[in-house]
Amino acid sequence: MSRRGLRLAAAAAAGVAGALASRCEASPPPSASLSAAPSASLLSRVVALEHALLRPPPLPRLIVICPTFYPRLDDARCQLGLESCRRAKALGIPLLLVDASPPEVREALAEAGAEVREQSRKGKKGTALRECVELALAMVPDDGIICYQELEKVEMIALQREVCGHMLRSGADICVPRREDSLFRRSYPVEQWHSENFANLYLDALGSAVGLPTLDWTFGPVAFRATMAHHWLRCEGELWDAQIVPYINAAIEGARVEGVQVSYSHPAQMKREEESLPVWSEKRLMQLDFLFKYVAEPLKARAQ
Repeated sequence: MSRRGLRLAAAAAAGVAGALASRCEASPPPSASLSAAPSASLLSRVVALEHALLRPPPLPRLIVICPTFYPRLDDARCQLGLESCRRAKALGIPLLLVDASPPEVREALAEAGAEVREQSRKGKKGTALRECVELALAMVPDDGIICYQELEKVEMIALQREVCGHMLRSGADICVPRREDSLFRRSYPVEQWHSENFANLYLDALGSAVGLPTLDWTFGPVAFRATMAHHWLRCEGELWDAQIVPYINAAIEGARVEGVQVSYSHPAQMKREEESLPVWSEKRLMQLDFLFKYVAEPLKARAQ
């Protein structure tokens, strides 16, 4: 309901409440004594309705955050991002984007259902992620959960409630979703499946030395309680390290970090576009090099 609608409904409720109050306060004739109790009951219901209409809506328990940049509307990833916005809206999942795209892209994302804020600080993905976290803290309660993901991972939107449910049941402070392997292998480019499994095994070997469980380090999504947000805000990473290193630091400082398996399927379009192309294999190699330098090194340093 719109704000104007709420005001009109509240005014109507107040009018009815006033009329009923006057009626109930008047001295009824003896023959009307049997109707006094129903009138009082109706009055209490109307007053409760008035209070409900005037009360501000509760803050969402979870919010999904995504830093975004798309060069143009017809970009394939932009179209996937728009679909994620529509999914979130249909599911009633709050979605916050900090976006560095051209104005027409930003407008389309907002029209599709997201809360879109223009990126206000210069920097890469890490800078936008930290801005997302800052804004999200004002949009969830103290016991709320902030869920980061890449917007193009359309199927992950609907899985975020499963992740949050696991955290509430288990008491985890931070949760790293893990792809079910058969779906991972079937829906991703084969080169990416191999490279990301290799990186996961390497980082698991290092992570176990500092008490971290087996994790899907290379998937991307991570959910954390609002009380853990400071780990992301004080990290200075600019790419994948900005989403991973904070939960390494949090675990070392005593936070409970867990993984949970999700039935995630990657967009078929991305597999078609990227599989068997050398340029994408070269990108995978660059990602491995980055992870070995900016994620593995902090793990090694902490383990010493």
